[in-house]
Amino acid sequence: MALPDYFISCDWGTSNFRLRVIETNTLTIIVEHKTDCGIKSLYEKFSKQREKEQTQFFADYLKEQVSSLPKEHQKHLIVAAGMASANIGLFELNYADFPLNASGNNLIWKHLIFNNHLEVLLVSGAKTSSGMMRGEEIQAIGLEQELKKYKKGVLLLPGTHSKHITYNNGIYTELKNYMTGELFEILSKKSILVNSVSTTSSTVLEKPFLEGVQLGLQAQLSVSLFSIRAKDLLQIRTKEENYYFLSGLLIGDEISYLEETTENIFLVAPDPVFSLYKIALKQIINPKHLILLDDKILENALLLGQKKILLQYENAQTL
Repeated sequence: MALPDYFISCDWGTSNFRLRVIETNTLTIIVEHKTDCGIKSLYEKFSKQREKEQTQFFADYLKEQVSSLPKEHQKHLIVAAGMASANIGLFELNYADFPLNASGNNLIWKHLIFNNHLEVLLVSGAKTSSGMMRGEEIQAIGLEQELKKYKKGVLLLPGTHSKHITYNNGIYTELKNYMTGELFEILSKKSILVNSVSTTSSTVLEKPFLEGVQLGLQAQLSVSLFSIRAKDLLQIRTKEENYYFLSGLLIGDEISYLEETTENIFLVAPDPVFSLYKIALKQIINPKHLILLDDKILENALLLGQKKILLQYENAQTL
């Protein structure tokens, strides 16, 4: 069965919501619509009412946002990834088990048809015995076209909960999760360090950042944290220097297990996270093994991954 000319890409995360009309063959973005109503805030709204059950509540919101698209593009099949398949989302799907094929043919998907003329192809997350993800699995299968020429390596997807995914000849075999981004948020905004850390600039202060990276690499995370407060109070380091020191400390701790690796390391992230991890990784990874993929590649990977799932769905209809 031939793929449709267009589909609607739905990227529904914890904090944000985005729809894009995609020309399937070229992955050209025809139009985009975004809101800040992610799964978390919409679930909170759902919990305060009793008129609708959860799936219908979320479907009605989705339909409302689709109506903001050009009329000729409102009836395309929606391919939804991310937290939409979580227990606080549109419809809960079980996690697919690792290993994952880069074709996406062993991810779990479900075709949903709602009475408000809405069709959704919903994609599950993926898990190992100690890690899980929702959304990054779509990016990973889309990124395979960049990784396959190298055959093997570790894919790094930094974020609130960073993902390190082992790739081996078209198969993702392992997953590690790191709470680096969330720890930075908690420590810099909710801990005793809150008044000792701040920044007003997007320019990376490399000296304190690399100082933090080196201590993180040496397993000195915990013992170094209070020094951030002390050096602020003693006016040894500015709050902005502390900001980058803390960032380096956490990132260095995350990547420390890679220090002796001879594997290819694929870094994929938007700025400013991309720049920070690039600086840190360059301290321990041989340049010929560090493959840097920017946010444009990441954005396209999501669409390519969704297209692969759409192909799996269409193939299943012909069986």
